Amino acid sequence: MTTSFVGVDVGGTSIRAVRFDADLQPAAASVGPTPNAGEQGVDAIVTGIAEHVRNVDAGATAVGLGVPGRVDVDGGIVSSAVNLGIDVPVPLGELVAAHVGVPVHVENDVNAAALGAFRHLQLGAASSLAYVNVGTGIAAGFVLGGRLWRGGSGGAGEIGHVPMWSHGPACTCGQVGCAEAVGSGRAVSANGDRRDDVAAVVAWAVQLCVMTLDVDVVALGGGMTESPEIVASVRAALSEREAASPMLADIGLASRITVVPSDVPLGSLGAVLALAGRDAGATT
Repeated sequence: MTTSFVGVDVGGTSIRAVRFDADLQPAAASVGPTPNAGEQGVDAIVTGIAEHVRNVDAGATAVGLGVPGRVDVDGGIVSSAVNLGIDVPVPLGELVAAHVGVPVHVENDVNAAALGAFRHLQLGAASSLAYVNVGTGIAAGFVLGGRLWRGGSGGAGEIGHVPMWSHGPACTCGQVGCAEAVGSGRAVSANGDRRDDVAAVVAWAVQLCVMTLDVDVVALGGGMTESPEIVASVRAALSEREAASPMLADIGLASRITVVPSDVPLGSLGAVLALAGRDAGATT
């Protein structure tokens, strides 16, 4: 029997399920819009995920599921997923498994994408990477020394909910001036003028990751980074910071960033890596 896995990347805007073969090569994909639990209920999300799994399933033995929010990977429980409308703990792994009939491993979506980016970039086992996702929301995932870093309670990388400004705009998390409220896809959808702030937010996020963890590479991904203009503005903003600070010039912020092509299914790949416990994708 041929071994295959399905990786599902659940974002604030879309669900992408990809079936991978034993060599982790994509074999089939299914994509559709993400329901909102606050508006349609958790069952709508579970049903949507299960439908996409069935669309690509050809005898898959397990499903890796990447979702926003705080994730208890041992229990498959998701909480504080504001971009999905989930504000109470939900046993998502158990609910999806009941629909698809195979084991389901749940991982934070950006953590999963970080694992996918680490493998895609073919970094060495001793390398470190921060993956900054700028899509509907903003978050980061960290792979340090080839291993995923989730933090003490599974909440590492929620940098979109670190306030940048002491004044507005209000954030969905209840704070004011968060990076996600300033320059994410949702912020731009609510106020087109916010598009001018996206590059500043991403440059801030890159500096935060490098100054905090001194990672070798900061990989950029997510819908907002598909714009060449935004990426060019990020590089320019980082270069300006380096020109104004010998310390930042020595660190080399701008030279550490790379953009992952949008056609690489990082989240789905990383969800399978977390499920399978592969090297350069091993979890803590």
